[in-house]
Amino acid sequence: KKQTTMTAPSLTIGTALLAFSPTLTLFFLIILPKPQLTILSVVAAFAYLLSAFGSSLIWLILNAIFQFTTNNNDDGSNNSSSIGALLALTVPSVLIQCIVRMQFVKLYFGVEDVIRKSVAKHEAETTPANNHNNNNDGTQGEHSETNALQLQLNDLSCSLASGTGYALLHTLFLFGTLLASESHEGSNYYGNLNSASGYYGGGGGSTGHGGTLYQYSCGGVMPSLMNGALVGMMFSVLDVFWMMLTFFGMRRRLRSSRRGVVAVFGGCGGGMLSLLRDMTSFWKGIDDSTQGGNAALGLVIVSHLLASLVLAPNGTMEDGCKISLPSLAGVVVLVAVLFFRGVKGHFLPMDQRARIEELRLGGGGMMGSHHVE
Repeated sequence: KKQTTMTAPSLTIGTALLAFSPTLTLFFLIILPKPQLTILSVVAAFAYLLSAFGSSLIWLILNAIFQFTTNNNDDGSNNSSSIGALLALTVPSVLIQCIVRMQFVKLYFGVEDVIRKSVAKHEAETTPANNHNNNNDGTQGEHSETNALQLQLNDLSCSLASGTGYALLHTLFLFGTLLASESHEGSNYYGNLNSASGYYGGGGGSTGHGGTLYQYSCGGVMPSLMNGALVGMMFSVLDVFWMMLTFFGMRRRLRSSRRGVVAVFGGCGGGMLSLLRDMTSFWKGIDDSTQGGNAALGLVIVSHLLASLVLAPNGTMEDGCKISLPSLAGVVVLVAVLFFRGVKGHFLPMDQRARIEELRLGGGGMMGSHHVE
């Protein structure tokens, strides 16, 4: 009876809504109405797919060399092997995801620059006609398409869209695999579960003990599916914050590189020490400078590593989620506090802030009627 209750459709639907609620809310309310942001969100999801592939490939190589899975005994006596496997899984994955995010943002900045130049060139060619129309009907047409693009494709909206797409696929990997395991393995029960004749046929998936809803989790406090949903939900929130911080950091470093300052993993010796010092100074604040950009990226790496490590008890201890879930929630709160305290008032670069403020003061309300071909 207990098993039948735990596998009720309401539990599956409820946990799925819990896991995907933050990202789906952002996607349907903010991103989906704007085609440009929808495309960016899909591309960001593909970026996560690349990072997952890279992380898996590195794990296969390290496991083939150090034999983590064969050396780690079932009774957990080989602690050094367990720690080695944890680090081999966590550290490369965090670094690869950070690199993929940075390269994705860098690629977006390049595409953004090309689009802006193309639109500006188009408007320069059509300025005489626009001026003639303005004189006839009194409407404002100068740089209208660039202004509309500026309102839609700023760092705030684009980082939010990218983080949402990235988080959606990440949550699908974290939580969707549990759903797939449950639906496949749960069907291996035969007969009436409410009678003594019912039995489990064995096998199926990785557990060999029925669907994930049947797994003993967190000392009986909650089923594994609820545990996975909470982890997926909190990581989806973190993914959005991490992408927004990556946009902030890469924009400041790109701005410095255009001025001739080496800001991206540049130099050696003292330059590298200075970079590491900047990246570990996020607790002091994140200002609108190259150093602030490095601090934002440092916060992404450190908090991602911390969030991954606090999940270790969840997979190695019977009641591990009692430690992992509150710790992961603490990481979410910490990142949120550091983000809002650090970038409040200067998340957008100066040129975007100035343009948007100019549009607000100068009749930017007509921007909704323009679009970019």
